[in-house]
Amino acid sequence: KDVAGIDVNMGCPKKFSLDGGMGAALLKQPEKVHQILSSLVKSVSKPVTCKIRILRTIEDTVSLAKTIESTGVKALAVHGRLQTERPRDSVHTDFIKAVAESVSIPVIANGGSSDWIKTYEDIDKYKKETGAASVMIARAAQWNPSIFRKEGLLPAEDVAKAYIRYAIRYDSNCANAKYCLAQIMRDNLEGAKGRELLSAASLRQISAIWAMEDVFDLNEENLLKREEELGIDRDVPKGKGVGTTSAF
Repeated sequence: KDVAGIDVNMGCPKKFSLDGGMGAALLKQPEKVHQILSSLVKSVSKPVTCKIRILRTIEDTVSLAKTIESTGVKALAVHGRLQTERPRDSVHTDFIKAVAESVSIPVIANGGSSDWIKTYEDIDKYKKETGAASVMIARAAQWNPSIFRKEGLLPAEDVAKAYIRYAIRYDSNCANAKYCLAQIMRDNLEGAKGRELLSAASLRQISAIWAMEDVFDLNEENLLKREEELGIDRDVPKGKGVGTTSAF
């Protein structure tokens, strides 16, 4: 009941994926792609979608997209870069558009964070440029989740504070919190807060950088009270920011 759909990522270009025959390693094996997706579609009651990267030519990319469409998947996400290309390389919107014009299932355009998407309005511009049904955003949303606000982007400082509140509330892993905040602060990591963030070793230390220790301490206090009510023995020292479940 918790699963709304299943997406198969056949676009990951990382070495571990390629070495394991996963992700973008499947792009040149259309028969295996068809077998995997067809078997999955037939085996589950939930909708199945797929994500790919483009191939060397528009023709080869469209051919693969049609193969994928024939398996019964409900939508196809296309990252407009080759397996060997990285974010510094321009996204090939013409490839995505060709796919969108060649299949009947919804096509989701991906890969526009660096070249196209800086504001909420840019999302629609990228959608129109590619002819896609919708847009998938990764890095631009990591840098500033308020990219989805119609009213405009919020300052990075406000976004960082809002994220910290969520990290405290849901007892985020310190390393994960540092990574997410580093993405939000990517243009200011050389500043005082950026340097403090990189050296922080606990969620409380991260909170202190933004003068939010009181928020962390209140959460710890409420958490301990809740644990006592439930008869739970905490297995880590108080204040480490690595407890069990939030009491909020």
